[in-house]
Amino acid sequence: MAHLATTADLLESGLSAREIHRRCAPSGPWQKVLPGVVLQKPSPPSRLDRLRAVLSFAGPESVITGADALVRQGAALPLPRHVHVLAGKNMRRAHPWILFERTTRPPGVVQRDGLRLASPARACLDLARREANPRAVVAILDAVVDARLCTPGELHEELEQSSRRGTALVRQALRHFYPT
Repeated sequence: MAHLATTADLLESGLSAREIHRRCAPSGPWQKVLPGVVLQKPSPPSRLDRLRAVLSFAGPESVITGADALVRQGAALPLPRHVHVLAGKNMRRAHPWILFERTTRPPGVVQRDGLRLASPARACLDLARREANPRAVVAILDAVVDARLCTPGELHEELEQSSRRGTALVRQALRHFYPT
């Protein structure tokens, strides 16, 4: 059962702004997770609750990428504090625990747990190209290939279609799949 709702949806369902505010007060049964997004339970939000809230906050074109997308699809990777989201080029939102990345090239989308996730190759490259440690880049690529989410060839193909910004270490790391 989904415990998340936007304040717009709650208002449309007949609740008043005052009632929503009262229920989200510190002693109330609900809480605001993000501006305009309410968790309708008093317990702290789970990572899944946060991911769903991020998609509600970021809008219908947004897609989760990076570590969260890969972990939800089966890769064994640590999760960062922030949630990495791809959004349309006109996105102007910001939040401390959301890493918004505007894109003109929307990824393929995988649906899991009611979430819109970037395809494994795209999510992998979005995560790896933000990494400054060459060993960490290799570990990310290995985790995705080991989980059989995509092949080195699919990673290479995605890399050729993407922006070259931040890809030097990724290109170097991809070579370890093809020893000479």
